[in-house]
Amino acid sequence: MNPHEKAFVEAFIAPARRERFMVALANPRKREVFNRELHHPKTSFLIGKYVEQIVPSQHFARFLAPRLRGRGAPDDCWVFGNYIDGKEMKLEEALGELIGMRSGTIVSCLPGELAFFENEDERVILYRPRGAKDWTGQNGG
Repeated sequence: MNPHEKAFVEAFIAPARRERFMVALANPRKREVFNRELHHPKTSFLIGKYVEQIVPSQHFARFLAPRLRGRGAPDDCWVFGNYIDGKEMKLEEALGELIGMRSGTIVSCLPGELAFFENEDERVILYRPRGAKDWTGQNGG
């Protein structure tokens, strides 16, 4: 499992769902479980306090890339999820390829700290400052 993937699950996925997602990501035959959940989430699986909604007028790479860079995003990021799963890409390239596809995909910029997520229902930035604690009181990432 890529370090971005592990850190994403530990930082942004609700504790009740973490183990299931870790098992799915670690097993190439079970990754489909994780990808399916991203595309069609049955329940809220993200920790809400780290979700930053994006207004529809800002749902474009030209707006999102500078926002992510302002939070420390580097040139290269790790993309995983549905149709692009497990690939390093340039930030702008990844956003340009994914935004609007509604495919349940994650662009991890800083492992466990900063990511972009899009599925059929939403586009959000996930931001968790280093050292932040989740609702269980556990340090993340």
